[in-house]
Formats: sequence, structure tokens, C-alpha cells
Amino acid sequence: MTSLTRREFISWGIAGTTALGLVTTENDTTIAAGTPAAASLRSQPIQSVTQAKKLSELIVTGKAIRQGFGGVGFHAQMFLETCTQDFFDQVLAKRWRELNPRFARIFHSWTEGQPGKRDSRVLDALARQMVFMKEASETEIYLTTSDLKDILSQHELRAYAAAVADDLEYLLNCGATNLKYYCCTNELSLDQWADMHDDLPRFRTYHAAIADEIKRRKLGIKLLATDASPTEYWNTIEWAARNMDDISGVYGGHHYINEHAPDNLEFYKWFRERCRWAVGLAKGKAKDFILGEFGPAQYFDSKYGLRWDTCKYFGTPLEGLAGLQLAEAALAAINAGVYAMGYWTFTDYPDRPTESSINHWGVFKWATNGAETRAPYYAYGLLTKFFRGPATVFEVESGDELLRVAALQHDENKTWSIAVLNREPLAMQIAVRIELMREPVVFRKYVYDPRHVPVTEDGDLQEPEGKVRVADSRLVDSVEAGTLTIYTTAFDESVPDSVKELEVTRIHDTRSPGQTAEANRLRWKGSPKADTCYYRIYHSGIRVGSTVAMEFMDTGPTQGQQGPYSVVAVNRSGNASR
Repeated sequence: MTSLTRREFISWGIAGTTALGLVTTENDTTIAAGTPAAASLRSQPIQSVTQAKKLSELIVTGKAIRQGFGGVGFHAQMFLETCTQDFFDQVLAKRWRELNPRFARIFHSWTEGQPGKRDSRVLDALARQMVFMKEASETEIYLTTSDLKDILSQHELRAYAAAVADDLEYLLNCGATNLKYYCCTNELSLDQWADMHDDLPRFRTYHAAIADEIKRRKLGIKLLATDASPTEYWNTIEWAARNMDDISGVYGGHHYINEHAPDNLEFYKWFRERCRWAVGLAKGKAKDFILGEFGPAQYFDSKYGLRWDTCKYFGTPLEGLAGLQLAEAALAAINAGVYAMGYWTFTDYPDRPTESSINHWGVFKWATNGAETRAPYYAYGLLTKFFRGPATVFEVESGDELLRVAALQHDENKTWSIAVLNREPLAMQIAVRIELMREPVVFRKYVYDPRHVPVTEDGDLQEPEGKVRVADSRLVDSVEAGTLTIYTTAFDESVPDSVKELEVTRIHDTRSPGQTAEANRLRWKGSPKADTCYYRIYHSGIRVGSTVAMEFMDTGPTQGQQGPYSVVAVNRSGNASR
């Protein structure tokens, strides 16, 4: 999404009071060439009841939908060129490691107002971010240039392609070898949003020039076509498959759920079929399809004299339900066979006084708004953590179309994760038979309930609700109405070693220019175990923060009070040291 988002497409979908009243309407929808017709829209109220219906039998078959699944992830701009080290250590890095996504889409940009000219400060920050992602979560990166240069001559085109390749090569040489995919523009935009949708040969011209440079330098980066949004523009991917497959390594597109309210029962099938069409198109060329950007319905209008770009449900009673719909979209894409996907966005864009626009799509807010988490953090975050790649996605047979189920086995350690999203108005008893499971095993169970969003301290993912034992290849349990339940064996019971040599020093904090504050500086020797994720800091038994570093500056309101400090290490499984 850019500030030049498709207002006309948003107006076709549900609007304002219609969505907030949970009222759906019939809409005619233009779809990409070759995709199925849109289904009728329907919805039903979610009831919070404990009475369960009859047992629903589900089968995780041995038939693979796709091997080498890349994972559920984010568009993830971290703005390391402007954020403080504390915000990175205590929020961005901590939450990235907590959610552990294996895939990310990121913007590459030029010097402001000068496309084709390197901004060394921003590029170096981008390199640091990409290397961090590689080391923290083995994240694969899809890079997209956000400000394509308007080229007038072949000489300019060759120079611009060389400048692109220079930046890509620089990132690789900085250690960002997780850079795997690149597209020359966001959503086919040049002068205006998506204007090259009507001039695809021009897009191919850019693509071909950059492909030549990448090939000449042997950079090993695949070019993506076409990054188009929404599904109404996915016909451009079909054009690319016919006219530029020789210079394209992967296909991809975006979509925002403007056509369906968050309680809509037809959305899952509707979106799965569109993704399935795109996957089939790419597969026909022996390529993958990436859902590079997606999210719930957009709010794009003026507010407080600023151009506001955000999810229309954030800050409303429907925020929790939007989190459920976001997870539902991810499950549809997984079951359609997409390679990887990225929700827009990991965090809000920073509010900048010099800009006239606001972009608040993150699963949590930026520093200036308290870094508060939003409901999708606790739904989609379960999927980024437990539906990461590389993995094999298996087909699930179900007699109940309102139970959305996805299952995969991770390539490493052969652990399993199964997601069950219950759109029935009643709790459901389920029996999941896993055909490839031969031995008894224990699954952890995590639940997201949009009626009771499990907000936690410092952006920790919710604790498991318990364990479910699988015997004779069958997992038997109950799932509440309108909830997302994750069952996973991707955990262990080990705990990190306790931190050692904790030192607390009273200091004058002078990091802010011209200001001095009283603070307690904590330093310690961390846990040596490889799967240590982050550290929780307590003062007199009360949580005062988290960090991935082995140093913490307590400048909070209780820092002047007496009382002991303690630091607890937390590992990838969420287990805390004693």
C-alpha cells in the first residue's frame, strides 16, 4: 500500500456504518481474467456458547498441497535509520523474535525526490535490518522499490538498472544473503498508483533491464511480476506469464478485504479460489506465487487534516473480529498453495511532522503511540510463529465448510502445526486424524478469541491454554465458536539458563540531547542457549520491560523506588528461566 491507494476499489466494498453494523450487502465484483465468479455474501452472528454440536471428523491427509512452503510473515519496515536503540531492542527486535516470521516484504527507497540516487544512510539501515532478520529468524526477504524513476531514454534505463543492481549487490555484500526476490515498483506504480496496469510493456521494459544487470552480476535474485493489487488487477500476472516469464522468477500480488465484512462466511472460499487461480497460473510456469501484501478493509480518507491510511476496524468494536478474518485469509492462502505471504504491516509507520499522511496498519503501534499491540497481533502472530517455513502443507478433508483448517509439517524436526478456525455459531467437537502420524504425541493448544482478545504484557504472545494428547493418530478436542485454535508440537519443555551477574547502577541518563534523567542501568550475563528469545525485567516483582539486549535502562515511574530487580530469560517455546 502507498499513500496513493485505490480509493475507487475501497468504495466498491463495504463502507463505514455498513461494516460497523455487521451488515453485509450484495456487490458486483470485477475479477481477474480466468478467476471464478464472486460468491454471494452472507454473514451470521457469533454466539458465545459452550454447548457443542456433534463431533466433526477432520482428516489431515498425506496429500501435499505444497512442499517448501515459505511461511506466514509481514511487510516489515523497521526504520532503523530513525528509531532509537532502546526501541529496537525492547520492541522491534523483541517482537520480531517473539513472532518469528520466516518471510518479509520490505521497501527499498532512493534519496527523497531523486529516484536512482542512493541514500546511503537509509540503505545501511536497511542492510542492518535484513541481516538482523536473517540471524534472528532466518527470514527470506522480498524487496520492492517504492519510488520508481520515470525513464525517458535507453541510456537512462541502463543507468537506472545499474543503480538498482548496485544497491542489491551492496545489500548482499553487507551480509543480507536472505534477499531472494525483487520487484522494481510497488503495485505497478510509476507516477500514480497502479498506472502501469494500463502500460504493462513499460513494466516489462524496466523488468528486463534490471534482469540483465542481475544476470550479468550473478546476484541470484529472482524478479517478481507484477505485485498488482487488488485481485481485480491480477489479470496483469496472467499477462506477465505470457509475455515476460523468461525474465521473471516468481509471481505475486496483493489484496485488501474491502468486499467482505469481517463476519462474512463466504470470504474464505472466495479468497482461496482467487489465490488458487494465481498459484495454478504460476505453477503452470514452474514458478511460485507470493501474496506480498494483504489485510482487512481499508480506511483511506482525510482525518484531522491528514491523509489517513489504516484498517477501518482498528479502534472499533470490530478490531478483534478483523484479527480473526486476517487469520482466515492466511489459512485460505495456505490451502491454496501460495509460497509465502506478508500482512501489511508489522508495525505502524512513524508519524512524521513533515509529512501529510498517516499509515497505521501495524499489529502494534509505533513508539510515539506507546507501541501498544492491536488484536491481530494475537491471531496472525500465532500463524507467523507456528506456520513458518520451510514446511509441507497437507490437504485437510472436512465435512463442515465453516471449519477452516490448515495443517503443515515443518521440514526441520518434523514438528506439526494445525490451525482450526471455527465460523460455526456454536462450539464444535473435533476429531482430527493425522494420517502420517504414527506415534503418540502431545500438542500445545493456543486460542485467539476476538470477544476476549488476550492482550499481554510487552507484546508477549498468549500462553498456551493446555495440551492435547494424540493417540491412534487422532486429536480430539473442542473449539469455541468464532475462535482460532492452534495445535502445535513445535515446542519443547526445556527452560533457559538463569541470567548471571546482574548489576544495577544508579546513573544520570544523558542520551537525550540537552536532558538528564535519573535511571537505573541493569547489566547481566545472558543465557548461553541458542534458542533464547529475549529477557523480561522485573522491579519488586512487577514487569517493567523486555529486551533482546543484555542491558536495560529503567527510566520508568517506579525507578526511584526501593526494591530488588530480577531478569528472566525466555526461549523460543515461551518457557522462562527460574
